[in-house]
Amino acid sequence: MVPLMSSATLGRSLRRQTAPLLYLLAAAATAACVHALWQGWRAYDANRQIRAGIADAGAPPMVLFARAVALDGKRDNDAALAAYSEVESQATLRDDEVLARAARVNAANLYLRRAIEVATGEGAAARAITLVELAKTGYRRALREQPDDWGSRFNLELAQVLVPDYEVRNWRKEGKETKVDDDALPDKAAWTEMVGAPRGMH
Repeated sequence: MVPLMSSATLGRSLRRQTAPLLYLLAAAATAACVHALWQGWRAYDANRQIRAGIADAGAPPMVLFARAVALDGKRDNDAALAAYSEVESQATLRDDEVLARAARVNAANLYLRRAIEVATGEGAAARAITLVELAKTGYRRALREQPDDWGSRFNLELAQVLVPDYEVRNWRKEGKETKVDDDALPDKAAWTEMVGAPRGMH
């Protein structure tokens, strides 16, 4: 006959059996709390950087994008273009194609805006044409990725008006050279009469 186990003995046995499980549950709860606190701090720090228009080392792509937009708004063009390029690289590494594409489109908008700004200066035609071509490249890539992006389509058409695409010919075969100067622009007045700034993502 098996002897009956007393309630005290049964309690001690249950405690020994459940103790590891309780420890695991406590550890899991602690880890969850620490993770939640870490995520909350990261969100707070990201918002701090976005508000200040800065990006600390190792900042996530969204913070880098906010900094690029801030630099763009201050017309710090070279720094903004470098920042957009960094955003595109970091977002692509993280498979965030939406943010990468936004950075590309904003960079194209910046190129087009600068082209319109510099085109009216004396001897600035070559630079303006180069900027427009860079903008067109960005818009075409954006439209390949998202054909229904009407903002990029509108801006591409605007860029086409400023600097139309011409048939590429091999002038070297005929011993001819081409020279880009102010006369290469359709009409300086056309640049100054363009409506507003390019339609942007920001």
